Amino acid sequence: MKISYISLGCSKNKVDLEYLMGSLQEGGHEISLEMADADAIIINTCGFIEPAVNEAVEAVLEAAQVKKPDAKLIVTGCMTERFKNDVAGELPEIDFHTGVGKMSDVIAYLEGVEPVRKERDFLYGGARVLTGVPFSAYIKISEGCNNRCTYCTIPSIRGNLTGRRIEDIVNEITALKDQGVKEFVLVSQDNTKYGTDIYKKPMLCRLLREIDKIGGDFYVRIMYLNPDGVTEELVKLVKNSEKILSYYDIPVQHINKRVLKDMHRKSTPDGIKHVFSMIREIDPEAFIRTTMIVGFPGETDEEFAELLEFVKEYKPDYAGFFPFYPEEGTKATAMGMRVDGRTVRGRIGALRKAQIKNTRERLKKVKKNDIICFAEKPNDEFGFLMEGRALFQAPEVDGKVLFTDSEAISGYGPYVCRIEKISYPDIVCEVIRPL
Repeated sequence: MKISYISLGCSKNKVDLEYLMGSLQEGGHEISLEMADADAIIINTCGFIEPAVNEAVEAVLEAAQVKKPDAKLIVTGCMTERFKNDVAGELPEIDFHTGVGKMSDVIAYLEGVEPVRKERDFLYGGARVLTGVPFSAYIKISEGCNNRCTYCTIPSIRGNLTGRRIEDIVNEITALKDQGVKEFVLVSQDNTKYGTDIYKKPMLCRLLREIDKIGGDFYVRIMYLNPDGVTEELVKLVKNSEKILSYYDIPVQHINKRVLKDMHRKSTPDGIKHVFSMIREIDPEAFIRTTMIVGFPGETDEEFAELLEFVKEYKPDYAGFFPFYPEEGTKATAMGMRVDGRTVRGRIGALRKAQIKNTRERLKKVKKNDIICFAEKPNDEFGFLMEGRALFQAPEVDGKVLFTDSEAISGYGPYVCRIEKISYPDIVCEVIRPL
């Protein structure tokens, strides 16, 4: 059977789909990028916030229009988990749907057999089809979350924290490294809590030390580090490792004490500031990325001013700013006075203006040095230019590198490069030599 797919949502969702496609391919099915020729189309959806749900619905409707009349339309993931009681009635175009942790149900449906009933079935560690560039792979180290932030739907969709064993993760990285993967991006809902379910204590540092022992040349990037779990031990470990990148993705969400408390975040304003200062002191060359929610219920002008001042003073290298979405089933939806949309947009604009200055200033400092980059593909707008990423740019969120010469066409790299121009959020680079 020829099977096509659409991957929506976060990197963690992408990993689920890659394992499913790997299992299907291992079972003799053919993976196709052409939906119009496929015998089945699988859409793995996101359901975290309203825009993601809307995107998923649009993808279903578009796929229904282009597919062959007898082709099956299958929908999986967070949206169908979150709205499992409504999907069939609202979207009759769907032939089969299943939720999170039940990917094996899709295999059973396509092969016409009864599924094996399990509460959760995350196909980790088996066959896998990388749906992005072949040199980079996301590694999901745990599933679900115990943090219970008041604005977040993840625990109700993906359940409590469930980690993978260290040896399982190390074996997967080793196998993918042997297949040519050169960058591993560790993801979960909160990487700092890794191990607290299996080993009864945080084990991220132990995991990183075991990964560091794997032979060969590759890089490790750690995403999703809640500030309350970023320790001096972790920062020193990263600083002294040749494989682990000095890149910290630390979603702070806010800096005001009242807002953090109402969000049910475990961090305090002083704790967050300490983490940023500690990283800068121990590893001055490290890049720090963060995300923030703007317009949380009751956010006053004074509380927002604290957030803006934090961005200006502590200068994250990259940052994303998102409006608060009142998601059904979350405690925050019933909290306080809503901040009107116009005010939220204005506040996000002020944060972005400050952040653009931060990022440009940091890139100007980097411009003085040689940097390491990977090439990915021809640029969509200028096909004669290759594009890729520097090591200080995470996939999909931190801009891209445009290469001014044809040297990067010889492979993915890595390459030693020099920045010629900063065009926020992107950089234009000259290739000096292959690394």
